[in-house]
Amino acid sequence: MADLLSREYEVNYSHVDNRGIAKPSFLWNIMQDAATVHAEALHLGPAELRILWVLSRMRATLLRPLLPYERIRCETWCPGIRGASWYRCFAFFANEKLVGEAQSMWVTLDPQTHRILRPSGFPAAADYLHTARGALFDPLPKLSCASVKPHHVHPVLYSDLDVNNHVNNVRVVELISDALDLQRQPGFISELQVNYTAETTFGEQLALLCGTVGAARYVRGEADGKPHFEALATLSPLERQVS
Repeated sequence: MADLLSREYEVNYSHVDNRGIAKPSFLWNIMQDAATVHAEALHLGPAELRILWVLSRMRATLLRPLLPYERIRCETWCPGIRGASWYRCFAFFANEKLVGEAQSMWVTLDPQTHRILRPSGFPAAADYLHTARGALFDPLPKLSCASVKPHHVHPVLYSDLDVNNHVNNVRVVELISDALDLQRQPGFISELQVNYTAETTFGEQLALLCGTVGAARYVRGEADGKPHFEALATLSPLERQVS
């Protein structure tokens, strides 16, 4: 089994925002695809294990904005397992130059009850560990903000849902981008961490709340007063273009 998967993706027109750079959701989209393909190659796919893969936490960093029609090579590998979490890393290259990286934590759920199934319950976890490479990074931290203000309320509709019948992790990043008012920001998101704390389903009313933590922007999505996701974003000057 391959311990590393490498796939190439194009930043096409639908991925570009009003400022002419790739939306933050582009990275989440290609990471979701690469992780899914690699899991299948490792015989850890949902159909084979009869489980649901759910993203728990993800943090990505970019050295510069990604531009229209650039071809981005995404590499992904598994550094190991800790507790109930399966860890996964990513690296992004443009013209063979490193332009970003990401770390993520995933959990497996029972498809009927949606309860967490620990890796220790799967013989396949031994193969996952056998193919592990690189150092196991520290767990991605919890996120919080002392003061937040309401931004808008988003009703969950058909276009938000994925095959697991909840709001997809990529769609969550798009909602976070809306709450950050990226259409009028002078910078690009150079670092973004998203913690997914609860499933969000059709018909729920998601309230988006925003605040600041030091130099970073905080966004929380909640329904009926219960947090469903939290994010912390750092913006850097748009002048960081291709050298």
